Amino acid sequence: MTSDDAANLLENAFALRGTVLSKDMIGIFGEGFPEILLHATGAPVTCLHILPQEDIVDAGHNVSQCIEPFVDHAVQRFLHRFACGCFNDLRAIIFCRDDTAALVAYQYALELRRLGLAPATPKLVLWNLVHAPHAHEFNMRQLETLWQHLGSAPPTPDALSRAFQDEVARAQALEDLTECLRATNAPVRAGTAMTWRVAGRWMAGGQHADLLRAALAPVAQAPRAAPRLGLIGAAITHTALYDMIDSYGAVICDMQPLVAAWPVDLPDHPTPDAILKAAASDRDCQRLVPPDAYTDTLIDRLLAAKCDAVICQLHPHDDVFGWDVPHITRRLNDAGIALVNLGFVDPVPTDQSLAVLDTVLRTDLKQRGLV
Repeated sequence: MTSDDAANLLENAFALRGTVLSKDMIGIFGEGFPEILLHATGAPVTCLHILPQEDIVDAGHNVSQCIEPFVDHAVQRFLHRFACGCFNDLRAIIFCRDDTAALVAYQYALELRRLGLAPATPKLVLWNLVHAPHAHEFNMRQLETLWQHLGSAPPTPDALSRAFQDEVARAQALEDLTECLRATNAPVRAGTAMTWRVAGRWMAGGQHADLLRAALAPVAQAPRAAPRLGLIGAAITHTALYDMIDSYGAVICDMQPLVAAWPVDLPDHPTPDAILKAAASDRDCQRLVPPDAYTDTLIDRLLAAKCDAVICQLHPHDDVFGWDVPHITRRLNDAGIALVNLGFVDPVPTDQSLAVLDTVLRTDLKQRGLV
């Protein structure tokens, strides 16, 4: 397979994300679920909170009236498709309790169904993993309950071992992709890297790893002279926003959730017990105990990447990450790293809003002598 073929397959998977469904597929809404457990059972998995921005399905006025204004764009897209029956063939949809948007989506989906505005299928399952060491016994019971909801037997040790090796290969390929961002002039830019990474959410680990290796094969390694940029804040799938940011430097530390929070950490050995412990202690989860562990990890990674500046952007309905921005700003400033806060950015920015953001970013970086 040529590098162009691999890149095209990754980009096509990203373009079609969540819209090509097969019978008995299991949907996941939210970050933090250890998908290796499903892959090991042979169940196909689809990620439902990253639907294409252009994939607008309108279930009608009654559904629109039920969705309150504070509900974010990703949840709204999901709910309209859910009410229209787009997910009827799915075996189940798993909602990650520790993802704020996922909990909102779960509650609204139940209410739409109760009101008779949504079909009776598929089964809706709330995955309530507690991110604290003392909760391991509870988390194991949650896993047992999950298998019961899915009507599925747990994966065999051999199947889990094979899935584990696939995920190890994926993790290594994703690390190679990150290294290319930090030390290459072309062709891999931050928007491309995000696209290739997110595409893997609809692939088994081994397939994703193979495509990434093939796509990265011709990439020449050479230091980048541009300012080293970090990216934090809300989840982004809009490549034009990436392109705008990347035009001012190299985004060498991308900590937006779709990049930083997936896949969840792997343990040293493949057992359900070890996988749950690793997922519960994943430091890229905002609900990790103690509360400051997540922000400490984020700051440590930005410092380790030796960023010259960090770009922050938030979803207009953010009610989680924004509270940490003042603390993050102070910590970065103390380390001599500028934080450029773009404020609230529409998940589907128009050309006009992108032009405004471009002016804000250019002005701030210029004042700091970085462009």
